[in-house]
Amino acid sequence: METVPPTSLRADARAVAWWVLVGAGAGAIAGFLVGGVGGRLAMLLLRLTSPEDVLGVVTDDGFEIGVVTTQTFGLVFAMTMLGALNGILYAALRGAIPGRLRVPLWGLFAAAAGGATFVNEDGVDFVLLEPAVLAVVLFVGLPGLAAVLVAVLVERWIERDPATDRALVAVLVVGAIAGTIALVVAVVIGAMALAIRRADAASAVQRVARVVVPLALVALTLYAGVDLANKASRII
Repeated sequence: METVPPTSLRADARAVAWWVLVGAGAGAIAGFLVGGVGGRLAMLLLRLTSPEDVLGVVTDDGFEIGVVTTQTFGLVFAMTMLGALNGILYAALRGAIPGRLRVPLWGLFAAAAGGATFVNEDGVDFVLLEPAVLAVVLFVGLPGLAAVLVAVLVERWIERDPATDRALVAVLVVGAIAGTIALVVAVVIGAMALAIRRADAASAVQRVARVVVPLALVALTLYAGVDLANKASRII
C-alpha cells in the first residue's frame, strides 16, 4: 500500500483558515439577508396583518412595532453575527455529516432550535401580533431558511481555490469582518481543528465525530421540535 506523505503545518493551517473563512463569511451573508433584512420584512408583514393598536408597542426584542429607528441596525448587526457563528459551526461539523443530509439536517436543526428559542407564549410578539400562526411560521422559518442558505453557500464555496478566486475571498473577508465577535470563535475553533488535524489521533476523532455529530443533531432537533410544538399549540 502506498504511504500518503503527511501534509505540512503550513498546508494544514491554510486549509483550516479557508474553511473557517468560508463558514464565517457565508454565515454572515446569510444572517444579514435572512435574519436582518428578512426579519424586518417579517415584522413589517405582521404589523400589516395585526390590529392598529399594536403600533408603538415594544416587542420582546426591544423594537417598537411600526417604527423604524437606529435599533434596526442593531438587529441587522446581531443577525449578521449570529449567522457568522452558524456558518463557522456548520463548516466545523459538516465533515461528520453525510453529504446528502447536510443541508436538510442543518436546516431542520436550526428551524427547531431557533423556533423553540424565539417562540414564546408569554411574549408580546405572539400575544398581540396576528395571526398567531403566521408569527410562529415566520419565526420558525427564518432561522431554518438562514441555516439552509449557510449550508448551501458553504458547500458551494468550500472547494474553491482561494488562490484563483480573489473576488470570492474579498467577499468572504468582508462578511467575516462584519461578523465581528464571531471572529473570536472562529480563531478558537480553527486552532482546535488545526491541533486535531496535526494530532496522531485525528483519524480516530473523525470516526467518532461521524457517529456522534449526526446523532446529536437529530436528538437536539427532536428535543427542540417537541418544545416548539408545545409552545406553538398553546399560542395558536
